[in-house]
Amino acid sequence: MRRVDRASRRGAVCRERRRRPIGRCGRGCEPAVAGPRVWAGGGRGGRLHATGGTPVRFLFTTFPAIGHLNTVLPLARAARRAGHEVAVASGADVAAEIARQGFTAWEVGPTRAEAAALRAAEPDRPSTGQPFETDLTAMFLPSAAKRAVDLVPRALQWRPDVVVHEISEVAGAVAAALTGARHVVHGLGITPTGPMWEALFAPGFAQLCAEWEVPALTRDVLEADYLDILPPSLRTEQPAWRRVRPIRPGIGRAAPGEQLPAALDALPHPETIHLTLGTVFFEARGVLEAAIAGLRDLPFNLVVTTGPGTDPAAFGPQPPHVLLAPYLPHSLLLPRCCLVVAHGGAGIMLGALEHGLPQLMLPQGAEQFLNAELCRRAGVALALGPAEVSADSVAAAARDLLGRYGYTRAAERVRAEIAAMPTPARVLDVLTGGR
Repeated sequence: MRRVDRASRRGAVCRERRRRPIGRCGRGCEPAVAGPRVWAGGGRGGRLHATGGTPVRFLFTTFPAIGHLNTVLPLARAARRAGHEVAVASGADVAAEIARQGFTAWEVGPTRAEAAALRAAEPDRPSTGQPFETDLTAMFLPSAAKRAVDLVPRALQWRPDVVVHEISEVAGAVAAALTGARHVVHGLGITPTGPMWEALFAPGFAQLCAEWEVPALTRDVLEADYLDILPPSLRTEQPAWRRVRPIRPGIGRAAPGEQLPAALDALPHPETIHLTLGTVFFEARGVLEAAIAGLRDLPFNLVVTTGPGTDPAAFGPQPPHVLLAPYLPHSLLLPRCCLVVAHGGAGIMLGALEHGLPQLMLPQGAEQFLNAELCRRAGVALALGPAEVSADSVAAAARDLLGRYGYTRAAERVRAEIAAMPTPARVLDVLTGGR
Protein backbone atom coordinates (compact mmCIF):
# COMPACT_ATOMS: atom_id res chain seq x y z
CA MET A 1 0.00 0.00 0.00
CA ARG A 2 1.36 3.44 -0.90
CA ARG A 3 1.06 6.33 1.56
CA VAL A 4 -2.36 5.33 2.88
CA ASP A 5 -2.13 2.27 5.11
CA ARG A 6 -4.86 -0.35 5.16
CA ALA A 7 -6.45 0.60 8.47
CA SER A 8 -6.57 4.33 7.90
CA ARG A 9 -7.81 3.88 4.36
CA ARG A 10 -10.64 1.54 5.41
CA GLY A 11 -11.53 3.76 8.32
CA ALA A 12 -11.52 6.94 6.26
CA VAL A 13 -13.70 5.50 3.52
CA CYS A 14 -16.18 3.84 5.88
CA ARG A 15 -16.49 6.92 8.10
CA GLU A 16 -17.17 9.06 5.04
CA ARG A 17 -19.86 6.70 3.78
CA ARG A 18 -21.60 6.75 7.16
CA ARG A 19 -21.57 10.54 7.16
CA ARG A 20 -22.42 11.00 3.49
CA PRO A 21 -24.58 8.23 2.06
CA ILE A 22 -23.72 7.74 -1.59
CA GLY A 23 -23.44 3.97 -1.74
CA ARG A 24 -21.12 1.17 -0.83
CA CYS A 25 -17.61 2.17 -0.03
CA GLY A 26 -16.08 -0.88 -1.66
CA ARG A 27 -15.37 -2.45 1.73
CA GLY A 28 -18.89 -3.71 2.43
CA CYS A 29 -20.26 -0.75 4.37
CA GLU A 30 -24.00 -0.32 3.85
CA PRO A 31 -25.13 3.20 2.93
CA ALA A 32 -27.28 5.20 5.28
CA VAL A 33 -30.70 6.29 4.10
CA ALA A 34 -30.81 9.92 5.19
CA GLY A 35 -29.14 12.92 3.66
CA PRO A 36 -29.40 14.90 0.45
CA ARG A 37 -27.28 12.61 -1.81
CA VAL A 38 -28.26 9.03 -2.53
CA TRP A 39 -27.63 6.40 -5.15
CA ALA A 40 -30.77 5.56 -7.11
CA GLY A 41 -30.48 1.84 -7.71
CA GLY A 42 -27.48 1.42 -5.42
CA GLY A 43 -23.96 0.29 -6.20
CA ARG A 44 -21.67 1.52 -8.92
CA GLY A 45 -24.37 1.57 -11.56
CA GLY A 46 -26.83 3.82 -9.71
CA ARG A 47 -27.73 7.39 -10.50
CA LEU A 48 -26.55 10.12 -8.18
CA HIS A 49 -29.28 12.55 -7.15
CA ALA A 50 -28.44 15.97 -5.81
CA THR A 51 -31.63 17.12 -4.15
CA GLY A 52 -32.41 20.38 -2.44
CA GLY A 53 -29.82 22.24 -4.55
CA THR A 54 -26.91 20.38 -2.94
CA PRO A 55 -23.93 20.42 -5.33
CA VAL A 56 -22.23 17.19 -6.33
CA ARG A 57 -18.45 16.95 -6.12
CA PHE A 58 -16.83 15.96 -9.41
CA LEU A 59 -13.17 14.95 -9.61
CA PHE A 60 -11.69 14.78 -13.12
CA THR A 61 -8.24 13.30 -13.62
CA THR A 62 -6.10 13.07 -16.76
CA PHE A 63 -2.68 12.11 -18.06
CA PRO A 64 -0.54 15.30 -18.29
CA ALA A 65 -1.21 16.20 -21.93
CA ILE A 66 -3.33 19.10 -23.16
CA GLY A 67 -5.16 16.88 -25.64
CA HIS A 68 -6.22 14.51 -22.88
CA LEU A 69 -7.32 17.42 -20.70
CA ASN A 70 -9.31 19.07 -23.48
CA THR A 71 -11.29 15.88 -24.02
CA VAL A 72 -12.77 15.85 -20.50
CA LEU A 73 -13.26 19.61 -20.10
CA PRO A 74 -16.67 19.84 -21.86
CA LEU A 75 -18.23 17.61 -19.18
CA ALA A 76 -16.34 19.49 -16.47
CA ARG A 77 -17.73 22.78 -17.79
CA ALA A 78 -21.24 21.35 -17.84
CA ALA A 79 -20.83 20.28 -14.21
CA ARG A 80 -19.58 23.73 -13.24
CA ARG A 81 -22.44 25.47 -15.05
CA ALA A 82 -24.90 23.22 -13.20
CA GLY A 83 -23.51 24.50 -9.88
CA HIS A 84 -21.49 21.45 -8.90
CA GLU A 85 -18.04 21.49 -7.31
CA VAL A 86 -15.34 20.54 -9.78
CA ALA A 87 -11.65 19.74 -9.33
CA VAL A 88 -9.31 18.64 -12.13
CA ALA A 89 -6.16 16.65 -11.38
CA SER A 90 -3.10 16.22 -13.60
CA GLY A 91 0.64 16.88 -13.69
CA ALA A 92 2.13 20.20 -12.66
CA ASP A 93 2.79 21.14 -16.29
CA VAL A 94 -0.93 20.95 -17.09
CA ALA A 95 -2.11 22.68 -13.90
CA ALA A 96 -1.65 26.14 -15.41
CA GLU A 97 -3.99 25.29 -18.29
CA ILE A 98 -6.53 23.84 -15.85
CA ALA A 99 -6.44 27.07 -13.86
CA ARG A 100 -6.59 29.15 -17.06
CA GLN A 101 -9.84 27.36 -17.88
CA GLY A 102 -11.19 28.44 -14.49
CA PHE A 103 -11.04 25.14 -12.58
CA THR A 104 -9.49 24.15 -9.29
CA ALA A 105 -6.27 22.35 -10.24
CA TRP A 106 -4.72 19.46 -8.34
CA GLU A 107 -1.06 18.89 -9.14
CA VAL A 108 -0.64 15.12 -8.92
CA GLY A 109 1.86 12.65 -10.30
CA PRO A 110 4.51 13.14 -12.97
CA THR A 111 4.64 15.78 -15.66
CA ARG A 112 4.59 14.71 -19.29
CA ALA A 113 8.37 14.89 -19.45
CA GLU A 114 8.63 12.75 -16.32
CA ALA A 115 6.11 10.29 -17.78
CA ALA A 116 8.26 10.07 -20.90
CA ALA A 117 11.29 9.32 -18.73
CA LEU A 118 9.32 6.53 -17.02
CA ARG A 119 8.50 5.15 -20.45
CA ALA A 120 12.17 5.20 -21.47
CA ALA A 121 13.12 3.35 -18.28
CA GLU A 122 10.60 0.55 -18.84
CA PRO A 123 12.12 -2.77 -19.93
CA ASP A 124 11.09 -4.19 -23.28
CA ARG A 125 8.17 -6.60 -23.09
CA PRO A 126 7.16 -9.35 -25.50
CA SER A 127 4.76 -7.91 -28.05
CA THR A 128 1.10 -8.91 -27.90
CA GLY A 129 0.57 -7.80 -31.47
CA GLN A 130 -1.89 -5.11 -30.40
CA PRO A 131 -1.60 -1.59 -31.87
CA PHE A 132 -0.01 1.24 -29.83
CA GLU A 133 0.77 -1.16 -26.98
CA THR A 134 4.15 0.45 -26.20
CA ASP A 135 2.61 3.81 -25.36
CA LEU A 136 -0.01 2.24 -23.10
CA THR A 137 2.12 -0.23 -21.20
CA ALA A 138 5.30 1.82 -20.96
CA MET A 139 4.04 5.39 -20.54
CA PHE A 140 0.47 5.57 -19.30
CA LEU A 141 0.42 2.74 -16.76
CA PRO A 142 3.68 3.61 -14.90
CA SER A 143 2.57 7.25 -14.91
CA ALA A 144 -0.79 6.29 -13.40
CA ALA A 145 0.93 4.30 -10.67
CA LYS A 146 2.96 7.37 -9.70
CA ARG A 147 -0.11 9.60 -9.91
CA ALA A 148 -2.13 7.38 -7.58
CA VAL A 149 0.35 8.08 -4.79
CA ASP A 150 -0.68 11.76 -4.80
CA LEU A 151 -4.24 11.41 -6.02
CA VAL A 152 -5.74 8.78 -3.72
CA PRO A 153 -4.98 10.42 -0.33
CA ARG A 154 -6.21 13.77 -1.59
CA ALA A 155 -9.39 12.21 -2.99
CA LEU A 156 -10.04 10.45 0.31
CA GLN A 157 -9.80 13.80 2.06
CA TRP A 158 -11.96 15.71 -0.45
CA ARG A 159 -14.66 12.98 -0.79
CA PRO A 160 -15.77 13.28 -4.44
CA ASP A 161 -19.20 11.99 -5.39
CA VAL A 162 -18.18 11.25 -8.97
CA VAL A 163 -14.71 10.47 -10.35
CA VAL A 164 -14.25 10.91 -14.09
CA HIS A 165 -10.94 9.76 -15.56
CA GLU A 166 -9.92 9.51 -19.17
CA ILE A 167 -9.15 5.97 -20.23
CA SER A 168 -5.35 6.14 -20.00
CA GLU A 169 -5.40 7.64 -16.49
CA VAL A 170 -6.34 4.57 -14.45
CA ALA A 171 -5.24 6.10 -11.12
CA GLY A 172 -8.68 7.68 -11.22
CA ALA A 173 -10.26 4.23 -11.14
CA VAL A 174 -8.44 3.48 -7.89
CA ALA A 175 -9.56 6.80 -6.42
CA ALA A 176 -13.18 6.04 -7.36
CA ALA A 177 -13.03 2.58 -5.78
CA LEU A 178 -11.47 3.76 -2.53
CA THR A 179 -13.76 6.77 -2.06
CA GLY A 180 -16.95 4.94 -3.06
CA ALA A 181 -17.60 7.59 -5.73
CA ARG A 182 -19.47 6.92 -8.93
CA HIS A 183 -16.94 5.75 -11.49
CA VAL A 184 -16.97 7.22 -15.00
CA VAL A 185 -14.40 6.41 -17.72
CA HIS A 186 -14.10 9.08 -20.40
CA GLY A 187 -13.03 7.88 -23.83
CA LEU A 188 -10.23 9.62 -25.72
CA GLY A 189 -11.01 8.17 -29.12
CA ILE A 190 -10.83 4.49 -29.97
CA THR A 191 -12.85 2.44 -27.48
CA PRO A 192 -10.94 -0.75 -26.60
CA THR A 193 -12.64 -4.03 -27.28
CA GLY A 194 -12.51 -6.77 -24.65
CA PRO A 195 -9.44 -8.47 -26.16
CA MET A 196 -7.67 -5.13 -26.56
CA TRP A 197 -8.32 -4.20 -22.93
CA GLU A 198 -7.09 -7.57 -21.72
CA ALA A 199 -3.92 -7.36 -23.78
CA LEU A 200 -3.01 -3.73 -23.24
CA PHE A 201 -4.44 -2.50 -19.95
CA ALA A 202 -5.35 -5.47 -17.79
CA PRO A 203 -1.88 -6.74 -16.72
CA GLY A 204 -0.54 -3.36 -15.59
CA PHE A 205 -3.89 -2.31 -14.17
CA ALA A 206 -4.12 -5.52 -12.14
CA GLN A 207 -0.74 -4.72 -10.62
CA LEU A 208 -1.93 -1.23 -9.68
CA CYS A 209 -5.11 -2.64 -8.13
CA ALA A 210 -3.10 -5.16 -6.11
CA GLU A 211 -0.83 -2.38 -4.86
CA TRP A 212 -3.85 -0.49 -3.53
CA GLU A 213 -5.63 -3.65 -2.32
CA VAL A 214 -8.66 -3.32 -4.59
CA PRO A 215 -8.33 -6.54 -6.62
CA ALA A 216 -12.03 -6.59 -7.56
CA LEU A 217 -11.50 -3.34 -9.46
CA THR A 218 -9.77 -5.27 -12.27
CA ARG A 219 -13.24 -6.65 -13.07
CA ASP A 220 -15.42 -3.80 -11.83
CA VAL A 221 -13.72 -1.15 -13.97
CA LEU A 222 -15.66 -2.51 -16.94
CA GLU A 223 -18.92 -1.90 -15.06
CA ALA A 224 -18.25 1.84 -14.92
CA ASP A 225 -20.05 4.29 -17.19
CA TYR A 226 -18.00 4.69 -20.37
CA LEU A 227 -18.39 7.96 -22.28
CA ASP A 228 -17.78 7.42 -25.99
CA ILE A 229 -16.78 10.52 -27.97
CA LEU A 230 -16.70 8.80 -31.37
CA PRO A 231 -19.50 9.47 -33.86
CA PRO A 232 -21.20 6.40 -35.37
CA SER A 233 -19.13 6.41 -38.58
CA LEU A 234 -15.93 5.92 -36.56
CA ARG A 235 -17.10 3.26 -34.12
CA THR A 236 -15.77 -0.25 -34.47
CA GLU A 237 -16.36 -3.49 -32.60
CA GLN A 238 -18.23 -4.16 -29.38
CA PRO A 239 -16.50 -2.18 -26.60
CA ALA A 240 -15.18 -3.82 -23.44
CA TRP A 241 -17.54 -1.70 -21.31
CA ARG A 242 -21.09 -2.85 -20.74
CA ARG A 243 -22.61 0.60 -20.19
CA VAL A 244 -21.56 2.95 -22.99
CA ARG A 245 -22.98 6.46 -23.21
CA PRO A 246 -22.26 8.60 -26.28
CA ILE A 247 -21.18 12.17 -25.56
CA ARG A 248 -20.59 14.93 -28.06
CA PRO A 249 -16.87 15.72 -28.26
CA GLY A 250 -15.79 19.29 -27.71
CA ILE A 251 -12.87 21.15 -29.21
CA GLY A 252 -10.44 22.95 -26.91
CA ARG A 253 -11.68 26.44 -26.00
CA ALA A 254 -9.82 29.67 -26.34
CA ALA A 255 -9.13 31.40 -23.05
CA PRO A 256 -11.01 34.64 -22.33
CA GLY A 257 -9.47 37.36 -24.48
CA GLU A 258 -7.38 34.93 -26.53
CA GLN A 259 -7.29 35.79 -30.24
CA LEU A 260 -5.65 34.67 -33.44
CA PRO A 261 -2.66 36.77 -34.53
CA ALA A 262 -3.39 39.72 -36.79
CA ALA A 263 -0.96 38.24 -39.33
CA LEU A 264 -3.55 35.57 -40.10
CA ASP A 265 -5.85 38.16 -41.63
CA ALA A 266 -3.02 39.37 -43.86
CA LEU A 267 -2.46 35.99 -45.53
CA PRO A 268 -3.04 36.33 -49.28
CA HIS A 269 -5.14 33.28 -50.27
CA PRO A 270 -8.87 32.86 -49.66
CA GLU A 271 -8.50 29.31 -48.26
CA THR A 272 -6.25 27.92 -45.52
CA ILE A 273 -4.63 24.59 -44.67
CA HIS A 274 -3.75 23.89 -41.05
CA LEU A 275 -0.75 21.71 -40.19
CA THR A 276 -0.04 20.44 -36.67
CA LEU A 277 1.52 17.51 -34.84
CA GLY A 278 -0.22 18.44 -31.60
CA THR A 279 1.22 19.05 -28.15
CA VAL A 280 2.95 15.68 -27.69
CA PHE A 281 4.25 14.46 -31.07
CA PHE A 282 5.48 17.85 -32.31
CA GLU A 283 9.02 16.67 -31.59
CA ALA A 284 8.91 14.67 -34.86
CA ARG A 285 10.50 17.67 -36.52
CA GLY A 286 11.47 15.89 -39.73
CA VAL A 287 7.81 15.07 -40.37
CA LEU A 288 6.79 18.67 -39.77
CA GLU A 289 9.54 20.00 -42.05
CA ALA A 290 8.62 17.62 -44.88
CA ALA A 291 4.95 18.55 -44.60
CA ILE A 292 5.73 22.27 -44.63
CA ALA A 293 7.91 21.83 -47.70
CA GLY A 294 5.13 20.00 -49.54
CA LEU A 295 2.19 22.18 -48.52
CA ARG A 296 3.75 25.61 -49.00
CA ASP A 297 3.91 25.04 -52.77
CA LEU A 298 0.11 24.76 -52.98
CA PRO A 299 -2.06 27.85 -53.71
CA PHE A 300 -3.43 27.96 -50.16
CA ASN A 301 -2.48 29.74 -46.97
CA LEU A 302 -0.59 27.40 -44.63
CA VAL A 303 -0.90 27.89 -40.87
CA VAL A 304 1.42 25.67 -38.83
CA THR A 305 1.55 25.14 -35.08
CA THR A 306 5.04 23.93 -34.23
CA GLY A 307 4.38 22.84 -30.64
CA PRO A 308 4.62 24.27 -27.11
CA GLY A 309 7.94 25.82 -26.24
CA THR A 310 9.24 25.76 -29.82
CA ASP A 311 10.74 28.64 -31.79
CA PRO A 312 9.05 28.90 -35.20
CA ALA A 313 12.06 30.81 -36.53
CA ALA A 314 14.06 27.58 -36.25
CA PHE A 315 12.16 26.32 -39.31
CA GLY A 316 13.77 29.02 -41.42
CA PRO A 317 12.28 31.77 -43.58
CA GLN A 318 8.88 31.05 -45.11
CA PRO A 319 6.94 32.59 -48.02
CA PRO A 320 4.29 35.25 -47.26
CA HIS A 321 1.37 32.80 -47.32
CA VAL A 322 2.88 30.61 -44.55
CA LEU A 323 2.39 31.44 -40.85
CA LEU A 324 4.11 29.48 -38.06
CA ALA A 325 3.26 29.75 -34.35
CA PRO A 326 3.91 27.52 -31.32
CA TYR A 327 0.21 27.28 -30.54
CA LEU A 328 -3.11 28.62 -31.82
CA PRO A 329 -6.58 27.88 -30.39
CA HIS A 330 -8.32 25.42 -32.70
CA SER A 331 -11.74 26.73 -31.75
CA LEU A 332 -10.80 30.00 -33.49
CA LEU A 333 -8.60 28.61 -36.26
CA LEU A 334 -10.52 25.64 -37.67
CA PRO A 335 -13.55 27.63 -38.87
CA ARG A 336 -11.13 29.38 -41.27
CA CYS A 337 -9.72 26.16 -42.73
CA CYS A 338 -10.51 23.90 -45.69
CA LEU A 339 -8.11 21.03 -44.83
CA VAL A 340 -6.33 19.75 -41.72
CA VAL A 341 -3.00 17.93 -41.93
CA ALA A 342 -2.21 16.39 -38.55
CA HIS A 343 -0.96 13.42 -36.58
CA GLY A 344 -4.37 11.87 -36.00
CA GLY A 345 -4.75 12.44 -32.29
CA ALA A 346 -8.38 12.22 -31.22
CA GLY A 347 -8.62 15.91 -30.35
CA ILE A 348 -7.62 17.34 -33.72
CA MET A 349 -9.31 14.44 -35.56
CA LEU A 350 -12.68 15.16 -33.97
CA GLY A 351 -12.14 18.92 -34.00
CA ALA A 352 -11.67 18.84 -37.77
CA LEU A 353 -14.73 16.62 -38.23
CA GLU A 354 -16.80 18.89 -35.98
CA HIS A 355 -16.16 21.54 -38.65
CA GLY A 356 -16.74 19.16 -41.58
CA LEU A 357 -13.08 19.26 -42.66
CA PRO A 358 -11.29 16.45 -44.54
CA GLN A 359 -7.90 15.44 -43.19
CA LEU A 360 -4.49 14.18 -44.21
CA MET A 361 -3.35 12.09 -41.27
CA LEU A 362 0.35 11.54 -40.47
CA PRO A 363 0.14 9.12 -37.50
CA GLN A 364 3.18 8.95 -35.22
CA GLY A 365 2.18 6.77 -32.27
CA ALA A 366 -0.39 5.84 -29.62
CA GLU A 367 -3.87 5.31 -31.09
CA GLN A 368 -3.20 7.51 -34.13
CA PHE A 369 -2.75 4.65 -36.60
CA LEU A 370 -6.16 3.24 -35.68
CA ASN A 371 -7.72 6.70 -35.87
CA ALA A 372 -6.24 7.14 -39.34
CA GLU A 373 -7.61 3.80 -40.51
CA LEU A 374 -11.08 4.54 -39.17
CA CYS A 375 -11.13 7.94 -40.89
CA ARG A 376 -9.84 6.44 -44.14
CA ARG A 377 -12.63 3.84 -44.08
CA ALA A 378 -15.19 6.56 -43.40
CA GLY A 379 -13.98 8.44 -46.47
CA VAL A 380 -12.99 11.57 -44.56
CA ALA A 381 -9.20 11.25 -44.72
CA LEU A 382 -6.08 9.94 -46.39
CA ALA A 383 -3.12 8.74 -44.35
CA LEU A 384 0.65 8.51 -44.76
CA GLY A 385 2.72 6.33 -42.43
CA PRO A 386 6.03 7.57 -41.03
CA ALA A 387 8.06 5.93 -43.80
CA GLU A 388 5.77 7.42 -46.48
CA VAL A 389 6.04 11.07 -45.46
CA SER A 390 7.90 13.31 -47.89
CA ALA A 391 7.26 16.74 -49.34
CA ASP A 392 6.02 15.18 -52.58
CA SER A 393 3.73 12.60 -50.94
CA VAL A 394 2.17 15.18 -48.63
CA ALA A 395 1.55 17.59 -51.49
CA ALA A 396 0.02 14.86 -53.68
CA ALA A 397 -2.31 13.66 -50.90
CA ALA A 398 -3.39 17.23 -50.09
CA ARG A 399 -4.20 17.87 -53.77
CA ASP A 400 -6.29 14.70 -53.84
CA LEU A 401 -8.23 15.68 -50.72
CA LEU A 402 -8.86 19.22 -51.95
CA GLY A 403 -9.67 18.17 -55.50
CA ARG A 404 -12.34 15.57 -54.73
CA TYR A 405 -15.51 16.79 -53.10
CA GLY A 406 -16.34 13.31 -51.82
CA TYR A 407 -13.96 13.74 -48.88
CA THR A 408 -15.62 16.98 -47.81
CA ARG A 409 -19.08 15.48 -48.30
CA ALA A 410 -18.16 12.54 -46.05
CA ALA A 411 -16.70 14.92 -43.45
CA GLU A 412 -19.94 16.93 -43.50
CA ARG A 413 -21.88 13.71 -42.89
CA VAL A 414 -19.76 12.96 -39.82
CA ARG A 415 -20.17 16.57 -38.72
CA ALA A 416 -23.93 16.00 -38.66
CA GLU A 417 -23.45 12.81 -36.63
CA ILE A 418 -21.42 14.72 -34.04
CA ALA A 419 -24.06 17.44 -33.83
CA ALA A 420 -26.69 14.77 -33.12
CA MET A 421 -24.77 13.22 -30.21
CA PRO A 422 -25.92 13.94 -26.61
CA THR A 423 -24.45 17.14 -25.24
CA PRO A 424 -22.24 17.09 -22.13
CA ALA A 425 -25.08 18.81 -20.26
CA ARG A 426 -27.46 16.00 -21.17
CA VAL A 427 -24.93 13.34 -20.16
CA LEU A 428 -24.36 15.15 -16.88
CA ASP A 429 -28.11 15.12 -16.29
CA VAL A 430 -28.18 11.35 -16.82
CA LEU A 431 -25.17 10.76 -14.54
CA THR A 432 -26.69 12.81 -11.72
CA GLY A 433 -30.12 11.25 -12.00
CA GLY A 434 -32.06 13.69 -14.16
CA ARG A 435 -34.30 12.80 -17.08
